[in-house]
Amino acid sequence: MAADADEKSIEVLNFPKGTQLFKQGDKGNAAYIVNSGAIGLYREAQGRKIPLATVRRGEVFGELSAIDASPRMATAFTLEDSNVMVVPIEIMQDKLRKTDPFIRTIAAMMMQTLRGVHDTYMPKSRSLADAITALGRQSDIVERFLQSDLPPAFRTDLSAKLKNLDKAIGELRRVAAAHRDEERRADAVPSEAALPQ
Repeated sequence: MAADADEKSIEVLNFPKGTQLFKQGDKGNAAYIVNSGAIGLYREAQGRKIPLATVRRGEVFGELSAIDASPRMATAFTLEDSNVMVVPIEIMQDKLRKTDPFIRTIAAMMMQTLRGVHDTYMPKSRSLADAITALGRQSDIVERFLQSDLPPAFRTDLSAKLKNLDKAIGELRRVAAAHRDEERRADAVPSEAALPQ
């Protein structure tokens, strides 16, 4: 495939806020590069939507599925009006085929490792809101533990502490919201409220 053919195959598209670009489990048919706006990524597990990341200008997403045609590991949607480049799977695979076999092997190993990391991935906090979201996820884990078969005194003690933790998380969310304009770092993870219903 010639370079000019590649350029003609790459589309630059505008998507309004709230547009789903792909869904977890879909077949990968393209990689995306964000020109402007913000894309939210989340996974669905055990009946919950788990926020993973916010992708911003100059960042790539959907590349693993576009390289190996595997199912999407997450759902991607626009957090705000966004302009993205859509790189078709054929271009990704053609460029990979033309690469040195050693580099292809290393890339395949890295993709397999990345998929494993994504399966156990805990998003890194970049802002105060991200850190509070991570606390909320940990509170959910403790809540599930509370549903197991525990001795009554243990359950009572743990339940009281969990209520205190949930109250503190709520207060921290209010502080973060009240001082949002003073936060210098952008959120790395979309809030659960931003996820599509």
